[in-house]
Amino acid sequence: MIDEYGGVDQMIHSAREDPTLYIEVTSVEDKPYEQEDGEYRLGSAAFSKSESRDGRDIYGTLREPEVGDLVFHLLKNKRQIRGASTVSSTLQTDFEGPPDDSWNDVARGDGYYLPLGDYREFTDPIDIDSDLLQNDAYRERLTDILETNDGLFYDQNFELTQGAYFTECPLDLLYLFIAEEPAIMNVARQSYWSVPLPPAADSYDSVSEAVVDVWTRLPFSDQDREWFRSILTRTVMEAFTESLSSVQPNAEITETEATHCELIRRLYTDQEQKFEDAAEELGVGRTNQAGDAETLFFVLFRELQADLGLSTNMSQVKARTILNENYEIEVGDIRKPPEEGRGPLEQAEKPDQADDIARQLTATGQMVFYGPPGTGKTYTAQRFARWWLHQQDSTDPYTGQLETVTFHPSFTYEDFIEGLSAETTDDGSMKYDEEPGVFLEVATRARQDFHSAADDDEPRRYVLIIDEINRGNLAQIFGETITGLEKDKRLGGENETKLSLAHSGESFTIPPNLYVIGTMNTADRSIALVDAALRRRFRFLAFPPQLDLLREHFDLGSWESVRNHATSKASDSQLISQSVIAIRVLNERIRNEPDLGRGKQIGHSLLFNVEDKQDIVDVWRFEILPLLEEYFFGQYERIRESLFNGEGSMLFDWDREEIKSFTSRELNDTLAGFVEDFELATVSADE
Repeated sequence: MIDEYGGVDQMIHSAREDPTLYIEVTSVEDKPYEQEDGEYRLGSAAFSKSESRDGRDIYGTLREPEVGDLVFHLLKNKRQIRGASTVSSTLQTDFEGPPDDSWNDVARGDGYYLPLGDYREFTDPIDIDSDLLQNDAYRERLTDILETNDGLFYDQNFELTQGAYFTECPLDLLYLFIAEEPAIMNVARQSYWSVPLPPAADSYDSVSEAVVDVWTRLPFSDQDREWFRSILTRTVMEAFTESLSSVQPNAEITETEATHCELIRRLYTDQEQKFEDAAEELGVGRTNQAGDAETLFFVLFRELQADLGLSTNMSQVKARTILNENYEIEVGDIRKPPEEGRGPLEQAEKPDQADDIARQLTATGQMVFYGPPGTGKTYTAQRFARWWLHQQDSTDPYTGQLETVTFHPSFTYEDFIEGLSAETTDDGSMKYDEEPGVFLEVATRARQDFHSAADDDEPRRYVLIIDEINRGNLAQIFGETITGLEKDKRLGGENETKLSLAHSGESFTIPPNLYVIGTMNTADRSIALVDAALRRRFRFLAFPPQLDLLREHFDLGSWESVRNHATSKASDSQLISQSVIAIRVLNERIRNEPDLGRGKQIGHSLLFNVEDKQDIVDVWRFEILPLLEEYFFGQYERIRESLFNGEGSMLFDWDREEIKSFTSRELNDTLAGFVEDFELATVSADE
């Protein structure tokens, strides 16, 4: 009686409910008797001396196998596990040895001989290096196996153990063999043994651990191991085929369709040389729109469509359109960013407080830098963004990751989120299209990178800087997106919230890799007046005047040294030193005004870029003095008495209530009064 596995007699003699597994490490080179037609060909027997030359029992494992046990054969010179066989009889202990001179007379007649049978060679032998011992994915599992078992064929360095000829193969090691060569399952079944499914897993500590464990389980599935590839291929091809229906030269296609076209294009370009070689080898001709390699490509694509029962709509025209990218892209109604927006982003040096800023942005997603004009808020925001975006090791930032917009009283929701544009059609009717605002555009780019990032990788960061954020109507500009700014309500968050855009009605979720930095001049509006709903979702960082930076920038030394420069007509730094002291004194007087305070001081950055006396005069005439006019609402008498102690007539025409045109000498004489009022002792106490 014969079945698919052999005779019943064979089953009776070799079937084992729970066979032990072994590995023979051998070689057949220069051993004709172990080669295919030899008397002791691979898989027919395992044999060895009974002891080593120095009398050690290093071959003792050969005494352990029983009939029905399985033996895997590892060819050490080939570095392959080539096949498997079954122990067919009990061990003989009087073996004369192989028919060559490798055994001495003492060893002959006293050797071990283990008969094997039913040898099955693997179609795809297991490479013990690339498939197993040097496979990084298996390292942790192999280490665990080594720590819980003795006498294995490999050592802690993942090399073959010296002197290991016949070793036991633990079940956990077998699972790795099966993951690489699922046909081993058939070998086991032919020996009337069902390999047990690995114990159920509860949880995994890492992705790599999950990957290895699932690999070892897949061969036990009732489905063919290729089932996932099959359903993935069909799903992808269905999507490609649907998108191809919109592809024509110069056609306008959606972002999704464009993504599919890009993937199809890369399918060809990444393997273009192979298509060219195959087309030449096969003698494939060209069509009127496609070369020979391109013709082979679109014909094979159509064949795959046909095999899957899909519409064979790939054509030479569509193939050329895709390969030449001869189409326009529309994301709903959001246009693809222009190519000039894809250039590399210039890196900046790490600014002060960068670590604090990064920590707060990571925690909340958005911040506001607030302070008087000229304190470096916008400069720091730009510098931080250009530094921070370069801190992601796996990406090269491009200019589209950093956007800047300035709010003003006329700025609206339509400018920021989504607006409408009107167009007259050929029949005279009006057509309205949704147009994305700057926030929606940068959010779309951020969302694309969020979805394309690998599970273990942080997606590209995107930064939107909103300059003068408090000059717009914040509640009206942000609209429904105020709610979506919260960290837990963003895409992938614990309480992910989909928002409905006002004009298109499309759902929208703010991605977590979009960060917003607003800058706010406290001279324009107090921080306390910021919309409460928005304030709750931002963190705030103060930017006070830092006149010490001017001392360092112009190498003026200590405050005492600054005063010395300011009082010395021989000093080249007299006017800049006077200016630094004057701003300090003015700021102190401004802080003492009940309706002004710290938010309306004079910032240090106004003087940063001056190079000569005329530059200093221009900063005072066209920036600092007009700022004081604004602060005091044109109350010139109050400016004169509160800030200039009744002086300042060289800079102001008090009668006509206007700023004069003045020289560096006149500015010098006026600022000398501030130097006289400057109290060095208070500076020392403060700093």
